[in-house]
Amino acid sequence: MIYLEQQLATLPEPYIVMGVGIPGSGKSTALEVVAQHLEIARICPDDIREEMTGSAADQSVNAEAWAEAYRRVAVSLQLGHSAIIDGTHTEAWRRPKQVAQYREHGAAAVAAVVFDTPLAVAKRRNLSRERVVPEYALDKLHTALQKEPVSHKEGFDAIYVLR
Repeated sequence: MIYLEQQLATLPEPYIVMGVGIPGSGKSTALEVVAQHLEIARICPDDIREEMTGSAADQSVNAEAWAEAYRRVAVSLQLGHSAIIDGTHTEAWRRPKQVAQYREHGAAAVAAVVFDTPLAVAKRRNLSRERVVPEYALDKLHTALQKEPVSHKEGFDAIYVLR
């Protein structure tokens, strides 16, 4: 993690870090620590869903949670502050749009931190989480990420892969 923090600290500010990985990959745990060490905001749609409904698993407000996450990112960037977006970001078609949106709001750089955790490990971790994601959903997200991995063509200034 120290290496990642050092690399992120070299990005021009304000920057956005997009966490990429399936549930159980260690994304939220690691990104929370990185955000604390770098003293930047960690914006997580799961947390926003929990604020809205009392349950991070309540997908009925998913669109509203992401809209609020984007609003918080925009405010952070407009104030000149960097932020981490803690989501799965497994859908390749969405990533370039998100990168462009962050740039429109003033991001000087956008980086992806990809959590390349073996599926079996993520599944095992998932079972010990408070909010267990159905196995078929993990399989679907993993397949999507394997089929269309994060690429510089999506507009990222930097891509860091954690294994």
